[in-house]
Amino acid sequence: MQIMEKIKSILFLLLSSFLILNCEAQETPVLAPGLLSSQCTFTPSHMFCDKQTYIYIHGGLECYITKKLSVTGEIYYNAGALSHSNTFEYNHSLFFGSNWHFTKANNDFFLGLHPGLSLTKLNAKNNNITETSAGINPLISAVVGYNFFINKYFHFFLDTRYILGDHNYDIHKSLS
Repeated sequence: MQIMEKIKSILFLLLSSFLILNCEAQETPVLAPGLLSSQCTFTPSHMFCDKQTYIYIHGGLECYITKKLSVTGEIYYNAGALSHSNTFEYNHSLFFGSNWHFTKANNDFFLGLHPGLSLTKLNAKNNNITETSAGINPLISAVVGYNFFINKYFHFFLDTRYILGDHNYDIHKSLS
């Protein structure tokens, strides 16, 4: 019984120490000029023109210039569609732009405008054409999102993006 009591006491002390250190870390502002934020996700996407859902591997890097302004670069690698009747063989995108932030403590709501490029190739069979070629297409994107910074090494985020652009090789297809 004494061993169990000692183990409980040690666990209690470790947990208390962790909570005290975590509380002290939150007093230091995380959102400050020079902050680098990165993320890597699996991202679902829905194309309104062909009613298809695609999955992307997404990576992003953001640097806060001021507490209110950041520059960001993001890449989306097409990992496939959820159905077999997909319009595109692939549709990879690269964006670079800026975000305007509305921050309070470790909460960060943001709006952004990101121009970009898309490397696309149509699925020949599903578009009823004999041969397709890859093409680079200009894009423009509006972004709305929210970050919650737990500490300087970890944050949760949620964002949504609307992309406007067209694939103009072989046949015209919207990328929106």
